Amino acid sequence: MNRRRFGAFGAITALTLGVGGCKSDPLSGLDKTPAALVVNFNHLELPVGVTRTVTASVLDGRATPLPIPVTFTACNSVVVAAIDTSYHPIPATSTRATVTAQTPAPSCVQVQAAGFTDTVTVSGLPSAFTGALSSTTPKGGDTLVIASTAQLKFNPAAVTVTFGGNNRGIVVSATADTVRVLVPFSGPAPLSIAGVLVTSYSPPLAVTLATSSSVTQTGDFWAPGDTGYASAPTFPLPAATDQSLQYITQLPGILNDANCAEGTAGGGLGMCTIFTYTANGTDSLEFKVNWTPPTVSTTDVSDIDIYSCGSAGVAACFEGGAAGAAGASVKTPEVFTITPSAGVHYLVIEKYSSGENANVTVTLTKKN
Repeated sequence: MNRRRFGAFGAITALTLGVGGCKSDPLSGLDKTPAALVVNFNHLELPVGVTRTVTASVLDGRATPLPIPVTFTACNSVVVAAIDTSYHPIPATSTRATVTAQTPAPSCVQVQAAGFTDTVTVSGLPSAFTGALSSTTPKGGDTLVIASTAQLKFNPAAVTVTFGGNNRGIVVSATADTVRVLVPFSGPAPLSIAGVLVTSYSPPLAVTLATSSSVTQTGDFWAPGDTGYASAPTFPLPAATDQSLQYITQLPGILNDANCAEGTAGGGLGMCTIFTYTANGTDSLEFKVNWTPPTVSTTDVSDIDIYSCGSAGVAACFEGGAAGAAGASVKTPEVFTITPSAGVHYLVIEKYSSGENANVTVTLTKKN
């Protein structure tokens, strides 16, 4: 019985294999017949002088790469495309090309093989911002002027300028050709300028570029006079209602306790900076001082007080009240509004804690 069953199963198996062997492969016609050209990139962004590689293959109907050479041709002189002779795949079923941008403009590379054509678009980009800088060693708080070039303009509504240490400058005016920015206290580094327009594109292409030159903030525009009443530098006031003027100064760092209205006796550090302004006796003025607190927050960890003094010396300080000397923890900005009498007054910025960013932004606004 067992042998007969085995024999029967063996016969069935043999019959099945015999029938299966006679069937044809319906996909066999797809073998080794070019069916598609595949490229590993469809777009490249290339700074001028930078080289990238593009690889392409011809596939048959089963998506198997075939040993068919591929050609790469630059669409114009913006880029150079050439076969990468250092590329030797095994098996030789793909071709690689190098693509190098020569000018900041749009271009493309045409890829062809086995009757198929594909296109890789290329955005040639400037490698750096090469516009003229009024100084590469500006003082903190001074105004740096940045000029455009023939191909690189500014978007006045979007331009920003960042200095070393990720310190953002304050743009005080901007046109397509000129940007004026207040210099923060910062480390040496190329500037990072956002809102640059590459005019060889239509519409112009917006990019962010580093300057070709490093900028090193050197010195303090307001020092050394900003630590005393007699030598205090002047903040000009805005002339029109709702107009604001901004300034950058350094965090107070000089021990001049006797000139600070609160000072160490009031719990401060005995450090303050002093600026003059000349009031006309009728304008309502808002004074705002902003800074970046330390990243670690504890009670009263970050406190800077501001106040106005009617004459030289601490006896006439806090005119109009002490709204700018609130003691709340991490209170930034400090703000107060007064209508000072006609004549010279003093804006005092007093430091009460440590660890803040060195940059203090002062905004003066004419309210009416």
